[in-house]
Amino acid sequence: MGTIINVIAIIGGGIIGLILRERFPERVAQTALQVMGLFTLLVGIQMALQGQEPILILISLAAGAILGEIIRIEDRLDNFGKWIEQRLKVTEGSPAKGFIYASLVFAVGSMAIVGSIADGVRGDHSILVTKAMMDGIISIPFAAGMGPGVLGAAATILVYQGSLTLLAKGLQAFFSSEVITELTAVGGVLVIGIGINILGLQKIKVANFLPALAIIIILSVLRN
Repeated sequence: MGTIINVIAIIGGGIIGLILRERFPERVAQTALQVMGLFTLLVGIQMALQGQEPILILISLAAGAILGEIIRIEDRLDNFGKWIEQRLKVTEGSPAKGFIYASLVFAVGSMAIVGSIADGVRGDHSILVTKAMMDGIISIPFAAGMGPGVLGAAATILVYQGSLTLLAKGLQAFFSSEVITELTAVGGVLVIGIGINILGLQKIKVANFLPALAIIIILSVLRN
């Protein structure tokens, strides 16, 4: 459900951008994104406070961050986006430019992963709904500047996030309620980091923390 809302938001924002073109004030978009940043922090805090095993959460975050830094997950995601741009040799004004740029911005990030997992495992749409609102806002200036190709990014999100959600839902049966609770808490900490990034308070490489999601599952299973 969260992914469907995300798709609708991108299409809706893109259509608004195509209609308004240059008439959409950038300051309005910036203010709206600040609101989304604050709301993202609130969602993350609510999720993080559900945790019952703070030591396991701390160990998972620390070990996950170290592993993520060693693997350089965030850098590799950034390089992947640049590689796609170079391989496809996108030209200025090409409809493909809007599609590729928007797809990368909307899909390559930890919020899509954490949100899809929360949606699949717990049926919690809040992260993806927050992401949907942000993507919808961002798609307005994107479509205004790069054309209708931006709307095609909705298909990318449908396939990518939809697949992650279905995978997480399939694994749900193997997780106890205790495991899901601690997984939610770790995911909440990552969402807090995303909120901080949106507000521009500090640059946190949230993608490097993604291994913590796998580590907390392992530790919680062993603990129980």
